[in-house]
Amino acid sequence: MINHFDLAYCSIAPFFLSVAAYKRLRYGKYRRSLPGMFGANLPDPPLAPYDHRVWLHSVSMGETMGAGAVYRRMREAWPRWQFLSTTTTETGQDQAHKSLEGADWVDFAPVDLGWKVRKFLDAYKPSIYLFFETEIWPNTLLECRRRNLPVYLVNGKVSERSARGYTKLAPLLRPSLGAVRTFLMQTEADAERLARVAPAGAKFVVTGNVKFDNLPEPLPEADRVEMRRSWGVDDDALLILAGSTHPGEERLVYLAYRYLLQSFPKARLVIAPRHPERFSAVADELRGLGAIVCRLSREEPSASGGQVLLLDKMGVLARSFGAADIALVGGAWNPIGGHNLLEPAAHGIPVVHGPAMHAQGEIMRIIREADASLQTSGDDLGDTLARLASDADLRRSLGERGRKAASANRGAAERVVAELGRDIR
Repeated sequence: MINHFDLAYCSIAPFFLSVAAYKRLRYGKYRRSLPGMFGANLPDPPLAPYDHRVWLHSVSMGETMGAGAVYRRMREAWPRWQFLSTTTTETGQDQAHKSLEGADWVDFAPVDLGWKVRKFLDAYKPSIYLFFETEIWPNTLLECRRRNLPVYLVNGKVSERSARGYTKLAPLLRPSLGAVRTFLMQTEADAERLARVAPAGAKFVVTGNVKFDNLPEPLPEADRVEMRRSWGVDDDALLILAGSTHPGEERLVYLAYRYLLQSFPKARLVIAPRHPERFSAVADELRGLGAIVCRLSREEPSASGGQVLLLDKMGVLARSFGAADIALVGGAWNPIGGHNLLEPAAHGIPVVHGPAMHAQGEIMRIIREADASLQTSGDDLGDTLARLASDADLRRSLGERGRKAASANRGAAERVVAELGRDIR
């Protein structure tokens, strides 16, 4: 049985597969995810039915970390239930093995072709489906609806830009969204935007952002000292960590750092690009700008000032922020829309970001209410770093406000599980 979604997917398949083939050859991407999404890892023979087998689906690393917070509380509440975790990306898959440690199965989500979705559901036989952050795959939802499988959107988030796109497709999406029993949303604004697309009478509950329950604890002082020393950073050196950077941002950050060195020659810089396939390209670009670059996964850092450390390992950034004196969060000097400012803020260090934070509306509301970050343009980044470097009181006050804001916004995962408990029998 082929529907209009299948036909649409098939029409763009040649383009998608061409791009995927290029990225696989050029960057090594999709080596595990593409076979997995087409069913390479399905259990054979299929699993026997089970009363409470929960399927949790998240896209990539950030969403999977949030899913982990819900998973841990579900395991505490219902220790005899079984859990299947799926992701779309390979970085998400690696994170699932950490954040959902002890899950019964970890696999890639099926590609959203009707016959592939049916084969996946026949193999795993989940009894409950939770998908995170508005990862809407129409065929998956339609097939769950056909099987009367309880479906919940968890940690739902919809930007105004996405809402406009969804609204244009509302007649096509509503039957799929009709599979969702409850939309558990991050904010009232997110709920209002998705309600424009959802079927009439759909149930919305605002639970907050479960990612806040996965924020790191402040790094103990002994661990902080040890991490800095392993990076060759003196105890009294000012350490700047630029995390989740995107193309163009590494250059911007390095030039601002070079400006800072004129007044603070002992300052050190760590850069952690958002995507691992860019590690080598970023190292080459920085060297082309005259930087002495040390890839921390391969080389021994020196204790000399001016060396740029490349944090080229996934899954360690959130904790690594605790070793820094100043955090720069990427994705907002590039029109990506920003990333999670509360991860570094949880360590009590000042956070600096660019102006394009449109994808992080709730986090920006929290940060602005707490006056817990500095927003700056790329041109002014060097001056902002110099201001923070010369004012320890400003660094302390910004950091403390950020730490309190991060701590005060936990608890969403507990609210999600409580809502599920009222609905699932």
